[in-house]
Amino acid sequence: MKRMKKISLLAAVLLIMTGAFNAFAYKFDFTTVSDVVKNIKKTYGDLESYQANFSIVTEKDGRKSVQSGVLRFKASDRLLMEFYQPSRQKIVSNGEMMWIYIPSMNVVAEQDLMSESGLFSSGSQAGLNRLFNKYHYRFASKDEPETMKDGSKMYTLVLKQKESRSGYRTITLWVTENFFIQKAEGITSTGKKVEITLSDIKTNVDLPNGIFKFDIPATARVIKNPMISEE
Repeated sequence: MKRMKKISLLAAVLLIMTGAFNAFAYKFDFTTVSDVVKNIKKTYGDLESYQANFSIVTEKDGRKSVQSGVLRFKASDRLLMEFYQPSRQKIVSNGEMMWIYIPSMNVVAEQDLMSESGLFSSGSQAGLNRLFNKYHYRFASKDEPETMKDGSKMYTLVLKQKESRSGYRTITLWVTENFFIQKAEGITSTGKKVEITLSDIKTNVDLPNGIFKFDIPATARVIKNPMISEE
């Protein structure tokens, strides 16, 4: 009888300890900012392609400009941004070179991408690796993911330059629960703010390689390797 009581007591203790352990494990089952960054990189690394509508809002000294259009991306690092506003403007990249066509000025900027990075290049795995290497990052709040005004939930990451240089001193990223960057906001040392928002995102769509080629108009003035700065 005493032996049975000892066994019953031991079983009760084990049951309590198991319950306490499960509660303890559940309490510490949370997502860190490093987990989110790791999953962002994996998401973009696994993507074959994506397409989205984009909006770019630029503000400085009380002046505001809005640009919009359609963005198409295909691994690895091929990009096409066709603008509705300004009309016919394009940004095209084959992964090694980028062409920025501004028809209103009849100008094409042809840029070698080997040393360039920023908000426009952060939509690729290579661009994200450069971005997170050059910036410290943290969550914007203690409760992540945050609930947005539309009821959706997003992780909000705040990035700060590790070393002061030209470009964006701080960047804020809004990341969906499936680890896709839906919005990015960069602020330069001069107070210029650039906000890029994606909508109607479609992943792994069929995009022919030919759309990522750019033929420079015969009459356009070409600027070779300009020092493109986000300042």
